[in-house]
Amino acid sequence: MTISPPDVIRAKLEDSGKRAHFLHVTQDGQVMICRASNSASGEDIMPLPLLFLHLCLQGGGPIRIETNLQTIHGEVAPGSIGVIPPNSIGSGTWPEMTAISIGMSLASVQESFGDDWPEKLRPDMTSRIFRDPLVESTMIDIGYARAGTISDAGLIHAAHMIAHQLLDPAADQTPEEDDVAPLGKTVLTRIDQLLDAGLDRHVTVAEMAMLAGISRYHFSRRFKAAIGQSPLQYALRKKLDHAARMLDRDDQSNILDVAQMVGFANPAHFSRAFKKQFGLTPRSWRSR
Repeated sequence: MTISPPDVIRAKLEDSGKRAHFLHVTQDGQVMICRASNSASGEDIMPLPLLFLHLCLQGGGPIRIETNLQTIHGEVAPGSIGVIPPNSIGSGTWPEMTAISIGMSLASVQESFGDDWPEKLRPDMTSRIFRDPLVESTMIDIGYARAGTISDAGLIHAAHMIAHQLLDPAADQTPEEDDVAPLGKTVLTRIDQLLDAGLDRHVTVAEMAMLAGISRYHFSRRFKAAIGQSPLQYALRKKLDHAARMLDRDDQSNILDVAQMVGFANPAHFSRAFKKQFGLTPRSWRSR
């Protein structure tokens, strides 16, 4: 199932009394972001195959969420974050607030984290209202993008970075399996060529698996056995390595141009990912 087009979502928000300030849905209908305001209200939570994150920007107060997957009674304030897992059904009451919301389709989540991703969710991030500086700043970066300036690749990168923060790192440490055969050099070369040609966009695991001629699940396992990283982690590293080389070659290059050439619409998001990888911001890297 894909996410509805922006005009459909906007109409639904207005029908429920919300005002949408910013809304973007990727062309493939896999990821969306919305900045909207609502008055205090109560409503049913309908089952959707989407992982939702909500960040309070302004307003706040008591909140109650009671579904088949979680029960949360707490207080919301600016900076508070809540997660609604896919296929939640129940009810909720919300305070008056302005919030940024990100929705990821199940296909998008499974592509990155496998079919067992629900078991990897951190309980402290699904059972209560929480705070996380990386999630907050990334959502604000994207949620305040000017209309028409955010790219699908930039939103997808941000969504996957956020989703990684929701996962328990220990749950992803699977034991070594002797029966997982690493991908061969020929296939890995073809994957490298695909990623090099698509530095300015989001290359999906499905595209990579198609080159290998195997399912996404088996591709991801065999790729990690060969490289030591997941396909998406490797793809992001290639983008950032390419950006570093561009910054080395041209000390006059515009940071925004470099970011866009490797698929980041938002320079702040690019700088954060770059610093996480290399320990320096793009500007510091260029002037080092």
